[in-house]
Amino acid sequence: MTQEELTAAVNKLIAEANEESEKARRTMEEDCLEATYRAAENRTLASSALQEELEILQSDYDALVHKIQQELDESLEALYAENEPVDPGEPGEGIDPEDAPYEVDYSLPARDRYIAVKNYYLSYEDKGQALSDLEEDAVAQDYLGSYYSYLVQLLLLLQ
Repeated sequence: MTQEELTAAVNKLIAEANEESEKARRTMEEDCLEATYRAAENRTLASSALQEELEILQSDYDALVHKIQQELDESLEALYAENEPVDPGEPGEGIDPEDAPYEVDYSLPARDRYIAVKNYYLSYEDKGQALSDLEEDAVAQDYLGSYYSYLVQLLLLLQ
């Protein structure tokens, strides 16, 4: 598979995951609105029952987004495994692997590099902050190469 074909396949997987995530978000918002309207009709807007129902809807949505993200990760990992570069590479000019907050080993295959960096940034509670930090991470850009943009897309999906 050429790099262009790989990029197209990855972008398609990401677009499908984004679409599925957006659909889940819209459904959750509609369900929350419906629950709120029901509570207003029943004059129970201030009740804990409404709050509990909204929390359950949010929890279900969060679980679904997590599942979508895991499925995307598995699909991306399969693509990476099939298309690993032969040359492990070396740090680019001006890049110091010691500056990274995660382990950097240029002898690892691209998939393992991606997993290491992805796991580090997914450990953030605030995915928006994770995305911001990743965008400033010159080591990750160099270390992941073309896979860097896939991690950016994943974090965009999760925020």
